[in-house]
Amino acid sequence: MTNNIAVGTPATNNDLLERNNNILDWLSQSGIFVFTFVLILVASVAIDGFASLANITDVFNRAAPIGIVAVGMTFVVISANYLDLSVVAQVATAAVVLIGMSNEYNIIAAFALAMLIAFAYGLVNGLAVGVFKANAVIVTLATTFIGLGLLRWLTGGSIYFGPPESLIRSFGTTKIGPFPLSMLVLIIMALLLSLVLTRTNFGFLVRSYGSNRDATRLAGVNTALVVIGAFMISSFGAMIGGFVLAAFSNTAVSSMSTGYDFEALAAIIVGGTSVFGGRGSVMRTVLGVVFVSVLTNIMVLSGLGFGYQQMAIGSLIVAAVAIDALARKATAL
Repeated sequence: MTNNIAVGTPATNNDLLERNNNILDWLSQSGIFVFTFVLILVASVAIDGFASLANITDVFNRAAPIGIVAVGMTFVVISANYLDLSVVAQVATAAVVLIGMSNEYNIIAAFALAMLIAFAYGLVNGLAVGVFKANAVIVTLATTFIGLGLLRWLTGGSIYFGPPESLIRSFGTTKIGPFPLSMLVLIIMALLLSLVLTRTNFGFLVRSYGSNRDATRLAGVNTALVVIGAFMISSFGAMIGGFVLAAFSNTAVSSMSTGYDFEALAAIIVGGTSVFGGRGSVMRTVLGVVFVSVLTNIMVLSGLGFGYQQMAIGSLIVAAVAIDALARKATAL
């Protein structure tokens, strides 16, 4: 009998370890689907006003700019470059350019200038990280400070207001049923970038580079172009997010995008994209945006202040990163 116990114990331990590993992997990859459904269900029943049409529309309006920024930044995170802090400056710049240039000239000139600025941000960040191998966090922190400094110097910190009957304002207030047009932009962006990530050679190279940089480079891939492309997509998302944010409020100021970097990162990581790179999904990022937006809305409706919201988002990031790290460690065993 002693022999039977001795022989059976390792198998039992291995089964338990495998079960725990499967749970961790499920939490990091698919748990967001269940958690989001449960959160929305509980909020609809327990929180007064949550399920109202006005509140749902407001949640979508506020989620759209963050979501657009997040789906673009997903490429940077999957490429194992952590995050793009410069989206804070890029979103504010795009919003100010859209309102300011439209007031002085026209919306076509505003789009063209914003596109040029987004290209410059993506190129500078991508070259510094991809070619010169600089740390992405340091580089994008520097470019966001430079960008915000230039924006505040050029505008004097002024608030720009769009005309009440402008095309921009019409876009920000138009809805299809309960869904604002900004949500439609998010859906289109998510579908487009999801196809890029999953159906193109570039998307494959982004995931390959994030999984194993050395192997990708030794395979003859120009890894610098992969990194530059990832930052270009992040900049494009930030530019569109800035446009949507400006249209929603019909105003623009250099400080309007504060916190967008970490809110986008929270949505990306909570959605199941690994902060260590190589694994992730644009569509799960959208689900992460919904989860974070609903959680924030619940806290607002419950009368909890901004400090509680910051702590909740910070805790989400820590928990998601910890689960992802444990799942990766378990997989490597």
